[in-house]
Amino acid sequence: MIEWIVSTLRAHPELAIFLAIGIGYWIGSLKFGSFSLGTVTGTLLAGLLIGQLGITISPDVKSVFFLMFLFAVGYGVGPQFVRGIASDGAPQAIFAVVMCIIILIVAYVCAWFGGLDAGFGAGMYAGSQTISASIGLATDALNGSGLPPDEAKRMIDEIPIAYAVCYIWGTVGTGLILARIGPLLTGINLAEECQRYEKEHSLGGPGAGTTTAWHQLETRAFQVPAQGKVVGMLNIPVEQVR
Repeated sequence: MIEWIVSTLRAHPELAIFLAIGIGYWIGSLKFGSFSLGTVTGTLLAGLLIGQLGITISPDVKSVFFLMFLFAVGYGVGPQFVRGIASDGAPQAIFAVVMCIIILIVAYVCAWFGGLDAGFGAGMYAGSQTISASIGLATDALNGSGLPPDEAKRMIDEIPIAYAVCYIWGTVGTGLILARIGPLLTGINLAEECQRYEKEHSLGGPGAGTTTAWHQLETRAFQVPAQGKVVGMLNIPVEQVR
């Protein structure tokens, strides 16, 4: 039975993709107290496990799905990024430069200390910082590095493995850095800044406080023109139309 499943997934890699997504969403929905992995981390871990079966995915499929992912992220975050840069861009730019330097140095030192090659090092860098775009950059860099094709392919295959393993730790670590170190570098009070941002980008709360929008009964009235097409269709006399 297991051999049949493995051979089927190898013959139809598209099934492996959807299987990883389904299992990933199921893992991401599980909660351990107040903690959950989330759908992204769950899918990465599921893909990492299924990938051990020796399933080969077309490079074109990888590129298309990766570009779709980048487009979705940019489409959702882009407007917020532009508004943030326009309002207080200087502190944010300085913070971004400092973090990029620190991240690169730490990732390089960890890869050197652990004896990792470029593939695992790039995957660790991308996963620890949850920067998916680094996967594409590292892949292009390895393809153009002049290494033998087999060695370059081996390193490229190592990138998503290290990425999936480090992603969960990167998610937690990034949150801690943004909550603790970020406010110190930008010189802001995080709680007050969040309140200010909420006030500027919302219409404010009602004077009597927040109430539920649910009502047991709902009524609606519609005004129909006297010459409207629906007149007579619902047995409504013309004289009763307002």
